[in-house]
Amino acid sequence: MIKIHNLEIKMIFLKLKIDNFYMFKDTELDFTYPKKIKSSTLEGEFLKDFPNIKFKRVCIFMGANASGKTSLGKVMCYINNYLLGRDLKEVPETICDKNKNASIEVIYVSPGSQKIHKLRVEFNQDKLVSESYSVCKLKRSYTLEKTLSEIENSSPEFIYNQEKNHGIENPGFKSVAYSLGHQLDAEDAWNYTYSEFNSSTKLDEQAPNIDLLDAILKTFDPSITHVKKIQESAKDSYIVRFANDDEIIIEDGEINNHKRLSRGTIESIDIAHFIHFIISQGDGTFFLDEKMAYSHSEMEIAMLNLMIEKLSPNAQLFYTTHNCDILEMNLPSHSYTFMRKDPFVKVSHPEKMGYTKNDRSLLGYVKNDVFNTLPDTTRIETLLQ
Repeated sequence: MIKIHNLEIKMIFLKLKIDNFYMFKDTELDFTYPKKIKSSTLEGEFLKDFPNIKFKRVCIFMGANASGKTSLGKVMCYINNYLLGRDLKEVPETICDKNKNASIEVIYVSPGSQKIHKLRVEFNQDKLVSESYSVCKLKRSYTLEKTLSEIENSSPEFIYNQEKNHGIENPGFKSVAYSLGHQLDAEDAWNYTYSEFNSSTKLDEQAPNIDLLDAILKTFDPSITHVKKIQESAKDSYIVRFANDDEIIIEDGEINNHKRLSRGTIESIDIAHFIHFIISQGDGTFFLDEKMAYSHSEMEIAMLNLMIEKLSPNAQLFYTTHNCDILEMNLPSHSYTFMRKDPFVKVSHPEKMGYTKNDRSLLGYVKNDVFNTLPDTTRIETLLQ
């Protein structure tokens, strides 16, 4: 099923630690990069008004099947929900070792308030166990390292635990800080789009720009002659016409005859909605999970380039793929994060390992399995004997 969440929050992820959720065990992800890159192909990879705060605007996660890419997106989505005071009732089923606590620690920036935040939460099977929240004002004179050091070493503004429970013995799986009036700087927009095993033809109700939908559909299926909005319809309806005079209707996001479209074309409609959200919402967090699996490689590259081009200055795009041709895009090496499971999720940041040349060099490293991300096919190979 396709899950699309359009909610009110704006933040930029800088650091993330996950322990005992899904198959993450003491896993750390870094969404900053250490120094300015000369002649970078990605412009503006720093916080607007704070050029020393360098963050990865484009984060491409690559790895074999079941390497944790989708699970990572879900954990990040939990964080967004938690910051809005929502009850994370899914927590018990996502804890890996049910006999141990699970924790998340995130450092993020809220551009609107010009603050940096650190949130650490710990859960067991029954409820929130502890919560610690720190916040500092951003300073233009501070380097990234000094900014991170300040928030790491600052005294918490709020603490919740068994000894200091603020009269709340069972908070469920939601933020006590939020419930007591700490807003945690939740504002603006985010969008997480996941692709599960059974894809639905029910699409997001927010209709994309007609020119965007027309251009994308005609690119994916050249037999489509036009896409037009049905003006006389009280509903949000579109008609898609083919060269042989076949027609399909998209009404309030529902495709009336999805069998007339290829799987890749159906997914292209989801992508049109996603890109429309990037354009219309501006700054925010955008996560697209393997929605181009049925598309030609060149098509995926073109669509990803469009998403990157449409990003606002303080926006972050997270993108998952199996397609190694994405490594041939003209992106800096820090745009890529490689993931594997052995048996827990392992993360490799190529820029931290000395691979700082352009992305074309990364393709050779991946094919030679330098990052241990290629699937192990030895069990299948034994069947050939």
